[in-house]
Amino acid sequence: MPPTRRAWPVRHDVPISMVQRAGDFVLTSAFGPWLFDPKDVTFAADGTILDDGTGLADMLFDEQVHRTFAHVQEALAVAGCTLADVVECRCWLADARDFVAFNAIYAGYFEKDPPVRSVFPSAFMFRCKVEMQAIAYKPQADGPRAS
Repeated sequence: MPPTRRAWPVRHDVPISMVQRAGDFVLTSAFGPWLFDPKDVTFAADGTILDDGTGLADMLFDEQVHRTFAHVQEALAVAGCTLADVVECRCWLADARDFVAFNAIYAGYFEKDPPVRSVFPSAFMFRCKVEMQAIAYKPQADGPRAS
């Protein structure tokens, strides 16, 4: 019987897997529009982020959403999945007022049979305006086998 769980850690500087297969399900970590190195984040004495080290903090919201989707798609592809396999999305917005714009962009990625979704406001975003986590369903016979 083949193993039913496999992780694909992309980064070794943080204790997480970027994507993990558990049986027929593939789960991603939460992704934002850029990947940063936690060692490069500069905090004020009160805990406010002064600099996230990316140089991308002024990126427009719509570009952040599209780049976030690109990161999620890249992670899913490692496990042999696409957005068409996604059954659930969890999304976080730094500003709830961006919900309408987010929803319009999101709809373009899931035009047919969109996954179930939750959207939450979050202040813990390291200057990102959006983050997303996906769960996909892809039977192992259709994707890379765990080893």
